[in-house]
Amino acid sequence: MPFSAKNDAENYWRTRYGRPLATTVRALQDGKPGSYGDMLRDETPGIYSGGASPLSGTSLRDAVPLEKPPGQKKRLIKNSFPAARPRRLRYWFVIPFGGLTAVAFITMPPSENGAPLNRPDLPPAAQGAIAGSPAPALQFDAALRRFLEAHEASLVALRGFLLTDGEGFRTEWLDATLRMQSAMNALDAHSASWTDGQRLVELVEAKRIVAQLLAEERAVASIVGTPNRYPGLQIFRADIVPALAEAQEISAAVMSAMLAVSSPDSVGPVGPFAAFRGDLETLREDLARYVAAPATHAPPASSRAEHFAARREMLTAIRAEAPADMRPRIDRLIALMSFAEDKLSRILALQQGERWDYASFAFRTRVMPLAARLEDIAARWTPPR
Repeated sequence: MPFSAKNDAENYWRTRYGRPLATTVRALQDGKPGSYGDMLRDETPGIYSGGASPLSGTSLRDAVPLEKPPGQKKRLIKNSFPAARPRRLRYWFVIPFGGLTAVAFITMPPSENGAPLNRPDLPPAAQGAIAGSPAPALQFDAALRRFLEAHEASLVALRGFLLTDGEGFRTEWLDATLRMQSAMNALDAHSASWTDGQRLVELVEAKRIVAQLLAEERAVASIVGTPNRYPGLQIFRADIVPALAEAQEISAAVMSAMLAVSSPDSVGPVGPFAAFRGDLETLREDLARYVAAPATHAPPASSRAEHFAARREMLTAIRAEAPADMRPRIDRLIALMSFAEDKLSRILALQQGERWDYASFAFRTRVMPLAARLEDIAARWTPPR
């Protein structure tokens, strides 16, 4: 039998809801002999008494046996009517709505009294106002106090590092500079809500001073423990020590050449040159002790200008009596004496001035003035007590 979408669909729904099949209904409607309708008339004659039509709803429902039990029939019939659908529709509406509410609750940021606590898109002052934290003025005072504490800690630690060259002070100074920069960033964030133009301009100046101050502090800290901290000592080691060492070598060679051509009858220039060689050794030892001593020590007598002048005059006089091949070396000795005198004059100027310890000098002359300017600005921001 070919498939009929109409009949099969009708039979499916009739079977599902306990109704007679379409073929049975048509057979009852036709009333043909031998049909299912005749069988009902023969076996159940009481059904048609009283003029009831065989096609009436009562007779048809009572005549055709149900394929489902009465209890199941009631449930199926109830589900088939539109009146039963609103309850199901309400469930389908409530379930998605409840799911969306749960998702919104999970993704909502932490809150207190219904207000979000973490809003990175807002400045700190606005975040504090939303979360119920202290007022912006109190937040600013706290940030300013943290900045001044970190600033003072950096100066104290750096000064301790200068005095002791201790690694502990250096670590404290580094930590203080980090906290100082962080506190300045916090002040900069608070300025988003400022309405005072003078304070905004001063904040820009304070940020510029902080950058310069930290750069100067790093420069000072970088030369602690190095020869660059004491320029005079560096000049002595780099220039004077090699020059005096070369002068001693030349003096030894010239003395050997003079002794080779000398005789006991005539000492000649050997005596004066030997005195020069001894004076040269004394000068080297005196200068080594002087540069290592505190700045309060006076320069040695051997480093005076008149002593250098006397050495050059003596070498000039010896040159005329020295062997010809030694004269260029004596000229080199004269030049070395002038070179050592010039470098020594610079060392003496540093020793007697403020730049002998250049790290301390830079701390006093470059770091502290910037710190004072910064503190003046902060004092104008601090409310009167």
